[in-house]
Amino acid sequence: MNPTTLVYVNSHDEKEIDRLRKTIEEKQEQIEELTVTIENLKAEVDLFQHRYNAHVGRHYLELEKVDLETKEYRLRLQLKRENLSEEEIEKRVESCFREIRSRISAAEEYKEAEQESESNKLPDEEAKYFQSLYRRLAKRFHPDKAENSKEKKRRKKLMPLINRAYNEQDVKVLERLSIGDFELTLQFESSAAEKREKLQSELRSLYRVTSELRSEINRVKAGRTYQLKQEVEKAEENGQDMLSSLATDLIRKVKSGRSQLTRLVKMWHQTGRT
Repeated sequence: MNPTTLVYVNSHDEKEIDRLRKTIEEKQEQIEELTVTIENLKAEVDLFQHRYNAHVGRHYLELEKVDLETKEYRLRLQLKRENLSEEEIEKRVESCFREIRSRISAAEEYKEAEQESESNKLPDEEAKYFQSLYRRLAKRFHPDKAENSKEKKRRKKLMPLINRAYNEQDVKVLERLSIGDFELTLQFESSAAEKREKLQSELRSLYRVTSELRSEINRVKAGRTYQLKQEVEKAEENGQDMLSSLATDLIRKVKSGRSQLTRLVKMWHQTGRT
């Protein structure tokens, strides 16, 4: 191979590496924007879920419990008319409503389980990896190290997300944002061909993550909680308090259900005395 050919090959490799660098930078910015979008969406949905649970959810749970007890006492009375013993009656009742009762119990314990999961710590090895990932991203995206106002603004949007992911031990978010850090990738590669291959691999990962993020955004927006959130916000724009209306209707149903349940319990106790 003569020197002219060698220079041409090197020049071609460098041009391809530069092209890959630029494409990776563009794709990384796109991932950053999509990550901010999905995390903000999830935060909005979580906030609405807490609001919904406080206003409406607890009344739905109460109504479910009243409905369950009502069905249980109706079955008890029916089985009593068939002359079954109380032991047999209780076995039948337990068997018929076991699944519903388990679901209600799980819902009642959800908050406690959620609090326990938040306090869980990562294993030592994962914790070290997680901290290393966080430090690298915090250094890479620190606003004070931005070269211009546009870059500083971009980093100011990302740092709260990075800090939140760290506090919530969300490794997935930090890993997504770390993909495409090609300067770190290239420092271990020697030849132009190796650099090019590594960059191509990083780019494929970026395309995959971009697709995953878009799918996740669509999935959240199609979810029942997000759809209800949209309905509630639209009603509020028209001066209607949809959650309060739902809560009032549920309270009325719970009250009515309790009256009916009280009558059934009384009838059951009366049959026990006959």
